[in-house]
Amino acid sequence: FFFFFFFLMIRRPPRSTLSSSSAASDVYKRQVSTQSTGSLYFIVLMPVIKEREISKVVHNMFVCNGRRTAPLKPVRDNQPISMLRAWFWPICLVVVTWLATSILPVIVYDYDASIQKFWEEGSIEDTMAKLRLPTWEAAAVFFAFSAIQGALLEFIPGEIIYGPPTPAGERPQYRDNGMKCWFITHIAWLILGPLTGVIKFGALYEMWGSFVSTTNAFALPFCVFLMWKGMYYPSSRDAVWTGRPAFDFFQGIELHPRILGLNVKQLINCRISMMGWSISQLAFAQAQYDRGQLTSGIIVCAALQVLYLAKFFYWESGYFASIDIIHDRCGYYIIWGVLVWVPVIYCMAGFAAVERPTEWSDLTAGALFAVGIISLIVNYVADYQRQITRSTNGKCLIWGRKPECIKAEYTTTDGAVRKSLLLCSGFWGTSRHFNYVPELCLALSWCIPAASLRLLPIIYFVFLFCLLVDRAERDDQKCREKYGKYWDEYCKRVPYHILPYIY
Repeated sequence: FFFFFFFLMIRRPPRSTLSSSSAASDVYKRQVSTQSTGSLYFIVLMPVIKEREISKVVHNMFVCNGRRTAPLKPVRDNQPISMLRAWFWPICLVVVTWLATSILPVIVYDYDASIQKFWEEGSIEDTMAKLRLPTWEAAAVFFAFSAIQGALLEFIPGEIIYGPPTPAGERPQYRDNGMKCWFITHIAWLILGPLTGVIKFGALYEMWGSFVSTTNAFALPFCVFLMWKGMYYPSSRDAVWTGRPAFDFFQGIELHPRILGLNVKQLINCRISMMGWSISQLAFAQAQYDRGQLTSGIIVCAALQVLYLAKFFYWESGYFASIDIIHDRCGYYIIWGVLVWVPVIYCMAGFAAVERPTEWSDLTAGALFAVGIISLIVNYVADYQRQITRSTNGKCLIWGRKPECIKAEYTTTDGAVRKSLLLCSGFWGTSRHFNYVPELCLALSWCIPAASLRLLPIIYFVFLFCLLVDRAERDDQKCREKYGKYWDEYCKRVPYHILPYIY
């Protein structure tokens, strides 16, 4: 049951597309009659002035696009969508994933991380009674951590970089200070936690269920807010809406919203969610240590995840060219996903390992750790090969040779013709999504040490496998629409999707 709906979570309704964008119009044009004089003129004019000032403040807070004009209108997409895709699937996925993230912590805390035990012994009444509810303590932790990460993103020095051109021809802006913020956050954890004990980070395990419920309570209205913002205060010309509320809520309207000058995707996807994922694994390891032991299973599990996320922030600029950033809009699928789905599914291995400690032999633990490290290195090298080829326009060496590339052209919705390189050598000559192979191997390497004959700790690997297989298909479809004949040529030269000679 759970696996079926986990797959549905990633198999969201297909996004509608536009062949061209319409001209944006000013939504705040107002006229003020100036025929009245004296006190009547004052009474009429003051509310208008106040309204204009409020609009200016709201514009500066929510639009943040550097323009002094009123915000743009989102582009209306009138492409027909079936009722099933427009209403049933979005509503179904929201309800099921919300319930799943509420119930899974109960299975860990009260049913020994066993889905089978929950199925045999659990009841609706017992589950409802055991649900962890939002607490003010969990809210304080979440908002304090979010505020700290927002401040680090804004004030820690870093180069301003720009992502790939959007369909409307814009270049989203980011601050490249991820590795600095990662070091600051983890050094603060080390000083305030294990070294001084000022903050009992191990207690995060006990409140994790309430923490998830709290983020759930925040994420849903925040997604509604982003939908409203996209309708009335979009930050760029890449805002698209269909007029179907359930569909627009699920997929989102804006591609790259900004709030208070911060890029929402970079703040929430990277700094709050991914940084929180890393800290949570250290907190879970500390929670087990506070119980009187620290097993090799949780050490390997936590170490590999922390190193993986350190690599993520080292390579954060490359993440801005991934499908999550360049294609997916800020709706329930992305925003709720990183705020709630990540703390439950992605963090499950370390979370479940606290109460079910698994001690492996030094040889087994070392082998699992070595496989994880090798997978991490291969994953980074694969990403680097593609990134360096594009940044140097092919003037580099891949495995000691000049890279083999296809010079592709594509047209954005504003009519501009742009060029890109499709790498056909190195790891990218073995399969079109080779980077998924080491990522899956790495995920399995940190899930197995925490498994202890339970399925739940490896649920992230199962989810990731389904996600990446589906993403490979979606990415191929998007690239075929974008590059046309160039992508067809690329598929002939690199025929395998993910695993060379197999798939």
